[in-house]
Amino acid sequence: MTAPTVTLETDITRDRPASQQEGSIQVGQDELDDSVITLSFGGPWGTTYADLTPEEAQAIATALEDTANRAQQEENADE
Repeated sequence: MTAPTVTLETDITRDRPASQQEGSIQVGQDELDDSVITLSFGGPWGTTYADLTPEEAQAIATALEDTANRAQQEENADE
């Protein structure tokens, strides 16, 4: 993966066994194929990579944005 476009340090919950640890989520382009977007989740347990097409990455980005907007609206309504 090339240098990450974004690195998000966050808590990641794993289900085998159920635990929560500090980890990171990174997004970047594949070093060998610029048309492949690499999404990775990493922490003390290792790193898991997902190679995405631009269309798949856009679908995830749209889902994240839509969900974040709904969560923000709900948070604002609670205030």
